[in-house]
Amino acid sequence: MGVRDPQTEWLRVQIYRRMSGEQRIALAAEMYEDGVAIVRASILDRYPDISADDLKRQMRRRVLPRGLALQVERHLQDIQTRGGQ
Repeated sequence: MGVRDPQTEWLRVQIYRRMSGEQRIALAAEMYEDGVAIVRASILDRYPDISADDLKRQMRRRVLPRGLALQVERHLQDIQTRGGQ
C-alpha cells in the first residue's frame, strides 16, 4: 500500500467520525461485498470453466482466514459424508 498524505488521512478520519455507527457498518459491508466481487471476478478470469462448487471453495480460501476456511471445508465434507450414508 502506498504512503498516504497525512492531511488527506486526517480529513478521511473526520468524515468517518461524523458518520453514524449504522453508516460505518453499511460502508464496511459495501466494501466487503466489493472485495468479494473482485475476488470472484479474478477467479473467473483465471479459470473461466470452473465449476460452481470449485468457485465457492476458491472464494472461501481467498476471503476467509486459512484456518477458518479449512474448518468450513471439513464441516462441509462432514455434512456431505453424513448425507450420503
